[in-house]
Amino acid sequence: MVHPDYQGKGIGTKLMEALMEKIGEYKRESPDLRAYLGASKGRESFYRRFGFLTRSEADLGEGMVLL
Repeated sequence: MVHPDYQGKGIGTKLMEALMEKIGEYKRESPDLRAYLGASKGRESFYRRFGFLTRSEADLGEGMVLL
């Protein structure tokens, strides 16, 4: 999570792009690999932009998976 004072400046996007690149490297070696994350409540759409899918409703936010 990016501190609120720094949100909206592309920092989270840059972090996710780097993470997605690394996940892509791992998936090339192990195609069945799945990545899971817990999205902060109300921030799920940010992760959907990177291909994450909603797993199930949770009080703290959606559990999400990248297949």
